[in-house]
Amino acid sequence: MNTEAITDNIEPKLQFILDENGDLQQIPKDQCKPVEHPIKYRLKNAFEVFVRVNMTENYWISNYGRCVNNLNCTKKDKFYEHKQGKCHYTVFEIEREIRSHIKPKTKRKTKKSLYTRGHKCFDIGTPVEECNSFLEELQKSDENRVYFINEYRIRRETNPAELVAETFLVKYKGRKKVWHKDGDEANNWYKNLITVTEKDYKKLRAGTVTWQELNLEQEYIEYENKANFCAYTVYNGINARCGKTEDNDHIRRCYNKSSMCKEWLENPKAFVKWYLEHYYECEGESMAVDKDLFGDGSGMYHPDFCCILPQGLNSLLSNCKKHYMDGQSPEDVLPLGVKYNRGTKKYYSCITFTGTEKSIQLSEWDTAEEAFKEYKMMKQANILRTAAEYKEKIPHYIYEKLVQVEVNPY
Repeated sequence: MNTEAITDNIEPKLQFILDENGDLQQIPKDQCKPVEHPIKYRLKNAFEVFVRVNMTENYWISNYGRCVNNLNCTKKDKFYEHKQGKCHYTVFEIEREIRSHIKPKTKRKTKKSLYTRGHKCFDIGTPVEECNSFLEELQKSDENRVYFINEYRIRRETNPAELVAETFLVKYKGRKKVWHKDGDEANNWYKNLITVTEKDYKKLRAGTVTWQELNLEQEYIEYENKANFCAYTVYNGINARCGKTEDNDHIRRCYNKSSMCKEWLENPKAFVKWYLEHYYECEGESMAVDKDLFGDGSGMYHPDFCCILPQGLNSLLSNCKKHYMDGQSPEDVLPLGVKYNRGTKKYYSCITFTGTEKSIQLSEWDTAEEAFKEYKMMKQANILRTAAEYKEKIPHYIYEKLVQVEVNPY
């Protein structure tokens, strides 16, 4: 068997990253460093990575300039998040040092016999095996002393940009200063940073030169991220809703007309690419793929019909909460938002305005059409108000579409 031919046909694993312009790129995964001390902490987006700060044991910095620590946390899976932007940090570095004292000749220990002296120092990144091995060698060479390892905590004053540069920027000789490309010292995204010499830094501060005019090369260290994992998780969820919902009656009613386009169905990587190109964050909210705002009514997940919305907007626009008459069949479905009061034999609707928890019951009407007319007026007013609140958080093309939404009965 020709093993070389088989090896040549194996596709390399790829990882999605953002380039310096924020555009999606793919690179071989073997060019990315694994995260040696991963933590479970809420990520800003699928491209964010937390890496432990060098020489420390309790601090992590992300490629977006977010710093967290668990130094004073009883539970080490809990983290304190530092202030972001242009600010000052105090971190505590750890240094290990081998020390010794004279082995006492009697059981009684005297001050003289406990005299200590310093030996080789190890930083926190030194493997424990290496420290122990050196300790054993010393112990073998001098049986009259007892050797042990002491840890020292060293206070260090720093800032987010400095920590990001140390962790995610390739180092160049003589370039110790960090410059923000866009001039915003609060934007500590790693690809917004470049290292320069002290002399060039002064010129940049004085405005006599731009960073582009310096013609400096700056490479970045890529770590393994969760972009692919996050995108495939979303893809699998959509695929399940489109084809495997018969067991759940509630889901079936919401997605019984849903489908996925052939392009995404046959090539999941195409969806992954679309998802990561369009993904953005609204702080404090989960994000969802919506097929209806730009859709043609077919219920198809298609790159021309889909967009990404914060869960608050996605729930607001959801049309799956339909109510039924006695038959509980699609033929008996009432208009969106409308219910039937068997006692009064009237139709009415309820609405919960965004930002409130109390549901408001609207007027009762003789027909479902009249009840929906009132509901539609309230619903569209709520959508317009909510769209205004989200205006600065969502892409402009989504906002423009939101203010044109018409609420339909079915």
